[in-house]
Amino acid sequence: FVGVSTLIPWALIPAAAICNVSPFELARRNLFPVLIGLAVTTVVAIFLI
Repeated sequence: FVGVSTLIPWALIPAAAICNVSPFELARRNLFPVLIGLAVTTVVAIFLI
């Protein structure tokens, strides 16, 4: 079993290397869009259920 906590760093590091930015900077910039997406998805799932 591979948890999400191990997949995120392995996806973030190559993306940061391709974009030539710091992985920490990339994670910091993407924090709010990811949280907003999770919140919207949760609300939609609640209404669909």
